[in-house]
Amino acid sequence: MENSIHHLPIIRKGITATHPKLKYNGKPEFMIDAACFPGSSGSPVFLIRTGTYLNEDGDTVLMEGFQLIFLGTLYAGPQHTTTGEIKIIEVPTDTKPVAISAIPNNLGLVIQAQKTLDFETILKERFDRQTK
Repeated sequence: MENSIHHLPIIRKGITATHPKLKYNGKPEFMIDAACFPGSSGSPVFLIRTGTYLNEDGDTVLMEGFQLIFLGTLYAGPQHTTTGEIKIIEVPTDTKPVAISAIPNNLGLVIQAQKTLDFETILKERFDRQTK
């Protein structure tokens, strides 16, 4: 989604739901608390620091201006289901129509930034093939 007149992105605001440097469930990803809907996969996730913040030593740092840090790329969002769309479900003794709808939970799964470097070699090879 974009501003089709100015060709600028739509920016959402959220918070991290799990620590962005720790592997969520052992995978190189973390979770954000933001409105993440189908179609927003591939969106970059940034941390914007302004004013003061705590550094890794626990010291308060006063910032001049702001700092923009790439944290990762959104790729999924958990959803729950409720009644809605009718689907035919095979039951061992019968076939039964059941209503199912997917509802976003306003959470998103983000691939950690360092993991995106795994694509560097693949993308470089693909680019080199296309430019020859």
